[in-house]
Amino acid sequence: MGSPSLAAELMMKAALLLLTACVGALGAPDTRFSCAECVDEMHKLGWLIKLGAEDIQSYLLANYCPTVEEQEFCQEHLAQYYVGMLFSIVNHYFVDGAVHVCQTMGVCDARRYTCEECVEGLEWVKAFMLDPIMVAEYTIYLEQNFCLSDWENCKEGVKEYFPAMHNMAMEKFLIPVEICNNEPVCGADPPTKPPMF
Repeated sequence: MGSPSLAAELMMKAALLLLTACVGALGAPDTRFSCAECVDEMHKLGWLIKLGAEDIQSYLLANYCPTVEEQEFCQEHLAQYYVGMLFSIVNHYFVDGAVHVCQTMGVCDARRYTCEECVEGLEWVKAFMLDPIMVAEYTIYLEQNFCLSDWENCKEGVKEYFPAMHNMAMEKFLIPVEICNNEPVCGADPPTKPPMF
């Protein structure tokens, strides 16, 4: 038996190098966003909406109500009720349905949470919130679950006003980069903790 040829020796070294790289990759810590982290972020979205409710309402009063024929009605009722409708949608689809949203994003057990992932995730949420099919779904959900039977013209009002108000509010307030820049993962200070007694 003679010595291995140069080509065979190079093949062995290449195979050994590839095997070493594969073993190293398998032993590296997982740097992907976990499903639990994604679900947590969906739950935080509910709080962000509640924190921004007054600003959203003021924005709609100033920018949406002047665009409708019944401006006084809008100022007295629509802008206020939109915030309640938005709470209802966020709680149903993004808080109670957080796992489902994360699954549609493909992140459950798939990625680690980084600033870039925060922006990507909220871009997905924004697309989900503004998709015309989902807005139609939200409208039906609100007619069936938000409007009480004794609320006169509620279902009709939801059909007529909700989609335009929703699109206007989401375009103004659901800005992924701005939201993520307020999160610790993107360098912001973590929230302060209440004193422990």
